[in-house]
Amino acid sequence: MGEEQDIIKIQEKAEAYAPKQLELLKKFASFDSVTGYEEGNREVIRILKEELGKLRIDRIDEEYFEGTGTHLIARIIPEHPDGRILLNAHMDTVFPVGYTAANPPSVEGDWLHGLGTTDCKAGFVISCYAVRIMQELGLLPNLEIDMIYSCDEEIGSPTAQKVFEKESKGADAVFIFEGEQAEMDHVDIITARKGVILGSMDVKGVEAHAGIAYMDGHSAIRELAGKIIKYYNFNDYENQIYYNVAPISGGRPNGVVAGDAHMEFCVAGLRGPEDFKTAEANLDSLTKDTEDPGCSVSIAYHTLFPACIRTEQSGKLVDLTAKAGDLLGMKVVEKATPGAADAAWFSSFGIPAALDGYGAVGKNIHTTDECLYIPCLPKKTELFAATLLMLREYGLPR
Repeated sequence: MGEEQDIIKIQEKAEAYAPKQLELLKKFASFDSVTGYEEGNREVIRILKEELGKLRIDRIDEEYFEGTGTHLIARIIPEHPDGRILLNAHMDTVFPVGYTAANPPSVEGDWLHGLGTTDCKAGFVISCYAVRIMQELGLLPNLEIDMIYSCDEEIGSPTAQKVFEKESKGADAVFIFEGEQAEMDHVDIITARKGVILGSMDVKGVEAHAGIAYMDGHSAIRELAGKIIKYYNFNDYENQIYYNVAPISGGRPNGVVAGDAHMEFCVAGLRGPEDFKTAEANLDSLTKDTEDPGCSVSIAYHTLFPACIRTEQSGKLVDLTAKAGDLLGMKVVEKATPGAADAAWFSSFGIPAALDGYGAVGKNIHTTDECLYIPCLPKKTELFAATLLMLREYGLPR
């Protein structure tokens, strides 16, 4: 009976706070916060501190990186915690400066239209209010809870990953509040994501007049064309590992044999370390031989996101979230997805369980038509609050 009463209290508080959550999202969607725009990042940090000030936070740490901005970590630390969990959402968007003014937040029926609302400002709104509700009810688990709000996920978290690596040490699990493009008939909790490599290739040739001195030239574009064909042959359709090229460029006027050529590429769908090794070997092989010995080839690439690997602990934590969902009348489904996100970084740093999908429900993410399903705000807040209740009652799975 006590568990049922706790759930009712959680639901009542979540419904009461839903209007405040909506207003907070409108505020977030009223200014630009594209990755690297430090002015927008400063405004985000100001709002985060204002909202977190309504909780009993033991410490707030900030990690600043020039050219990117500040990552914020708010910590709740019991005297003798039984473990440590991380919560994470990113606060940057993909929309250049000026887009917010041209696409201000608005409400149409059950939908909030606003840039970055689903991806991923609602991640903060849901995680913060779920913790707030459980703290006000005196129902937080006896765990250290570190809430990490980062600012460069949209470009692969080049600076946030340094924070994640440090914070992952000694942590038992991380809950990621990325949005989901789904309906509210069920909730997808993601335990596996595929990795991505991004890179570029440059070919140097020799320019020559395309008419009177054609044979003196060595076409970088022709050499690149051969490399592109070889590159596409690496596609592994059976395992859904895809090699793509775009954009390509090179040469000067068409009366000149091209002295340079350039391509950018992406390798998506990598499932783990072995897939990364294979992809890297494939990419390196493209520099070994040239069809035209008068051309030279150089390649550069990096991991945009590693793969997020499902673990036994992840599965057990999904079961706890499903138990919370049952109490709330929500169906929770475990899912693997090819999409890349920060859960992968935490997984790569050895955290025992990385779970994603605790954020808002929305559609048209990364477009100017991005919108969030307003009724999901109290529901997803209830779900994570109830998950914290399950952690209080059953402890962290080991």
